[in-house]
Amino acid sequence: MFRLLLIAAACLTVGVNAYSDGAPKAACRDLTPQHGAELQTKKPPYTLTGPHHVAAGEKLTLKLSGDDFLGFIIQARDGQNRAVGTFTVLDPAHSQTLDCSNPHDTLTHLKATKGSPLSEISFEWTAPANYKGNVKFMSTVVQTGFVYWVGRVTKDIDVE
Repeated sequence: MFRLLLIAAACLTVGVNAYSDGAPKAACRDLTPQHGAELQTKKPPYTLTGPHHVAAGEKLTLKLSGDDFLGFIIQARDGQNRAVGTFTVLDPAHSQTLDCSNPHDTLTHLKATKGSPLSEISFEWTAPANYKGNVKFMSTVVQTGFVYWVGRVTKDIDVE
């Protein structure tokens, strides 16, 4: 019986820590972590803050913050739900870009560990040069391996 519990605990530990170095490419389309746990439906304790407008081709700085978290994946999406623009890492110790549809179109965590969670992360996003319209930043935030909010931390930006 003890052996069975030990094996089960090892399997759960592997599942929770499997993506400590960033979201997998499988999460690109729907921003869903591949943790196998049930997503949260209550209001997330996180926000995206920053400007509400940016000129086409220009950069803006945003911040994801709130309760402690271990992981995240963020995309800016146009009206057709396509990832647009590019991210620039401001905190290379805790974030990195991921190439989902285009180079650097997604931002995700790096080196997430239970012993040192984040409470905020800042990043830059560059709007597409020939785009005008609304862009919705969609974020999935992982509080623990079994507690996360999929695409529920959002912010609208007007690209002019």
